[in-house]
This record gives sequence, C-alpha cells and structure tokens, in this order.
Amino acid sequence: MPGDSPRVFPVDEFVKEELYPGYRQAFGSQPFVAGPVRPFSSRDNERYWLRDSLHFSEGMVPASIATLDDAQTWGAQLGAEIVGVPPTRGSVNRLAGTHVYIGTIDVDTQWQVQARAARFGAYVSPVLADFGSYWTMRAGELQAAYEHFDNLDLSVMTVPELWAALRDAYAFHRRAWFIHFEVMYVLTANYLAFYALAEEIGLSGSQVSSFLSGQQTFYSRTDEELWRLAGLAKSLGLEAALTTGSASDMRARVRALPHGASWTASFDSFLAAYGQRLEETCRIDTPSWAEDPSPALYSIGAFLAKPAGFDFHAARAAAVAERDAQIEAARRAVNGENLARFNAALASNQAANFAWWNEEHNYLIDRRAAIPVRRATLELGARLAADGQITDPTDMFYLFKPELFAVMAQDAGASWAELRAMVPDRRAYFEYWRERGPSLPPMLGTIPDTVPDPIMIEVFGLSGRFLETMRGETPADGPAGAAVTEVRGFPAAKGVVEGVARVITTVGDLHLVEPGEILVCGGTTTEWTPAFGIIAACVCDTGGSLTHAAIVSREYGIPCVVGTAIATRVVKTGDRVRVDGRAGTVTVMAP
Repeated sequence: MPGDSPRVFPVDEFVKEELYPGYRQAFGSQPFVAGPVRPFSSRDNERYWLRDSLHFSEGMVPASIATLDDAQTWGAQLGAEIVGVPPTRGSVNRLAGTHVYIGTIDVDTQWQVQARAARFGAYVSPVLADFGSYWTMRAGELQAAYEHFDNLDLSVMTVPELWAALRDAYAFHRRAWFIHFEVMYVLTANYLAFYALAEEIGLSGSQVSSFLSGQQTFYSRTDEELWRLAGLAKSLGLEAALTTGSASDMRARVRALPHGASWTASFDSFLAAYGQRLEETCRIDTPSWAEDPSPALYSIGAFLAKPAGFDFHAARAAAVAERDAQIEAARRAVNGENLARFNAALASNQAANFAWWNEEHNYLIDRRAAIPVRRATLELGARLAADGQITDPTDMFYLFKPELFAVMAQDAGASWAELRAMVPDRRAYFEYWRERGPSLPPMLGTIPDTVPDPIMIEVFGLSGRFLETMRGETPADGPAGAAVTEVRGFPAAKGVVEGVARVITTVGDLHLVEPGEILVCGGTTTEWTPAFGIIAACVCDTGGSLTHAAIVSREYGIPCVVGTAIATRVVKTGDRVRVDGRAGTVTVMAP
C-alpha cells in the first residue's frame, strides 16, 4: 500500500557471473557510455527492471547480444548524453538467462539536471525548426549504407574481405542506433512539451497522440500491399493454396497452379521492396522476410480468412476525420493566448511527428540495421564450416563478438576448437530459456513510485497506474483470492468491443490469431502490424501513448488498451472479454 516498504521482485534467481556457458565478460570488452549489458547482480535489486518483451520476446543468442549492446545500451546512452536529456542518461540492459530487461540511468542531482537542460534546449531547437530536412539527412545516411551493404557480393569475397565487411556492418549498426536515440529523444521532448501544455490549458494530455494520427507510414504501405496480394490471390483462385498447409512449401504449391506463376512474381516484387525486415529487433539469428517469407505468407492467408477484407482508404479517412474533429474540439475549448500556444505546439508536433516517426523509423533501423551483420556473419560462417573450423554456419550465432574478434585476429589463446566445443551447450541454454520466457515476471527489482525517463513512460508505458499495479496497490487478485474480472490500463484507442481473447507471448505464435479475436499480449512492434487488419481489439501489458499498439490501433480504428501490467496473466485464450478503449478497461465476461 502507499507509504509501506517498496515492493521488490528479487533478481536473485538470475544472478550469474557468466552470460552464457563458458563466457564471462572481460572488463572493457563492451563499449558503453554509462553502463554495459550484463547479467543481474544482487545490487540490481535496488533498481527497477522492465522485461522488454516488446522488442525481444524469445531471448538473445550470444551474437545478438552484441547488437543489443549497440541498441538499448550504447545507442541510448550516447544519444541521451549528446542530446542532453535532463532527467536520464539513457537505458541499460540486464539479462535473466537470455531474456532482456531494461532499466534507466537517472540523473540524480539538481545541478546536472539544470546543466543538461541548458544544452538540451540548444541542441533540440534547431532540429525542431526544420525537422523535415534533418530527418531527410539522417534517413539518407542510413539508405546510403544499406545500398552499400545490399550490393556487396559476399559470395566472391575472400575470408579477409568478409571479415572486413562484417566489421563494417557492426560499425554501421552502432551508428544507426545512435541516430535512433538522437532523434527519439528530440521528438519525445517535443511531444511531452505539447502534452504538458494540454494539461496546463485544461485539455487532456492523453489526447495529444490522437492529434498526430492519420499519416501513412512504411508499415501501413506494407500492409496495403499484403492485402492487395490477398485480393489478387482471391481473384486468381489461389485461396486454398495460401490458407492450408505450412508456409515452407506454400510458394511452390501456388506456383504449380494456373496463374500461380504470375502471383508469385508479384509476391517476389513485394519482397524486393518490403522484405528487408527482421521479426525482432537485433535478432541476427532470425531470417528476414526476403530470406524466409513465411510471416508474409501467413498474413496473406489470414487476410483471405477474413471475407470482408479491409478497406485501408476508409480506415485512413475515418482516422483523419476523427483526428480533425478532436483538434477542432480542443480549439473550441480554449481561446486567446492559450489557443495561440495550442496551435503553435500542434504545428510543431505535426512537423516533427513522433507518432509517425515511431512507426516509420523501424524499417530504417530497428528491423533492418542488423541484416548486414547477419548476412556477413552467415557467409563467413559458411567459409569457416567448409574449412572445418566450425560445424555449421549458424554456430556463429552462438559466439560472442569479442570471441569472434579474438579468434579472427589470431589472438593468443583464441581457439576455434574451444569455441566449437561450447556451441552445443549454448544452443541448449538458449532453448531452455526460450521455453521459460512466458513465465518470467514483467518487472524485477524495486518498483518505483515514478520513472523520470520520458521514453520509458510514453513508449514502454511505465505510468503511474502501471507502477501501482506492479506494487500491488491495484490488486492482481480479487477478494479472498477470487479471479480478477477487470484490468485497467491506458486508453490508447477508443471504441468498445466484445470478443474471444487470443493470448500471444511471442511473435512466433502470431499466426495463431484468428479474424475477429481480441489480441492480448505483452506488447507489439512492427512485425505484429498485419494482425491489426483482422483483430477486433488489442490489449497489452506494456506501452504508453506512443507505443506501436496504440498508434496502429488508432489507424485501424479498433479499440486498444495498453499498459495494463497484468492482462496476459489475467486473461486466458478463449475467454470472452470486453474492451473499452475510451475508459481503458478490459473485462472478462465469461472465462
């Protein structure tokens, strides 16, 4: 209860000295600004740690931990330091087995907050003054790098050339994640200033995200193309081949049918334009859609199972109309100087639109930046396997970056034979923790009263209600142990709907979602987007006003509640539930 001792979810079970069997970090083995990725220690009980199932639902293999270093640790910390975000020095990660927890490094003295605020304003103001040109420059840098890496013919390279290409890919990956957090902190500040203004002048800050909806992103265009391919398949009589059997041989089955070759040609053109995306952030052990199009094929099959289809133009028109109506209502509610301030803040946020960018950037960074590392790693692995140094090219995924760098540089004591011998135990370790993933607690350590980091609030959803629930101030059990029948969260997209729940804990199970079901999950990112065309509503444990589920639900016109903390533990697959996206409630009507 409020005023009692802080609620602590002990990290003790996950305290280890080794990240994986046979690997203990050496001092200086990881570049970082304020703190490295590492296993939990007993001191971590003093801080909060949120499980990041939003981005990493299945755990991390050793090679992917290097890309995690670049992302939520090095990139976030460098971005926060250079931009000068007043209350935070960025995020940092801990591993429970192979699963990622995220915490923040708070600024804890008033002088540092003030000093950072001064340089923060000087950094942010010119960027916001012409955000379009600024983002065009950053996006152009990223696109130029992809053009370079995509055009490398790795198959003709020598081993030293491949090694150089892999080091370049790692260097680019780190640069991409600095750009990510540099832009994110700038946009978050602009958004939060608008949020605070709305509260100050008598509006609801939770409305601000809806003022910014209705803009098309790369991922909405991807979905439109998937629906177009589903419609084309239906017109060509190919539905049965795309809705039955496994996706692994689906392309071959379709091609064998009349008109199948023309459809697969259209599908291949789609992959050329939209297929450079991984299913999870930093997971270099998972293929892109271009390598394995199963996720895209499953989506097309799910769309064909929804006879009514989906009208993107109508949905976008409705989202824009709703947005404009809310803006006009807000303008009518204020006047004079407050109206002028509202219009100025709105114009600034429309020009530097976090709700749009938070979807758009995923294609350029989150889901794509690790692909050059993956391609070079696999090609190098194939050469080493052919030479007998490793057993299989995918063994490379079970080596840590410092191990790989040491043996490639022929450092004293670095041995392929020793590394090869550890791979089976590391594979088994990853599988063990992947199976444990759904049972891991959503937070570890000490649950705070408040979290100052703006990204943790608006993207991950560490709001007051979420923290209250985790502290037990909002009960997770009813009277006398009775089952909970209602959970509360952030009202992300309005509307009321009843339906059958489908609880999903990893993106790998997304193909199980049926049309008309209510998706209940830890959180969603861009790889989940196609499901929004068939579900009736979305409910998430994590997330705030700028999280993926909130943004996409508004665009698709379906109710959404995020930041519930406990929905995946309270709701079961098959329950009939009622989602009220305006009130932010989820009610179990019939278990």
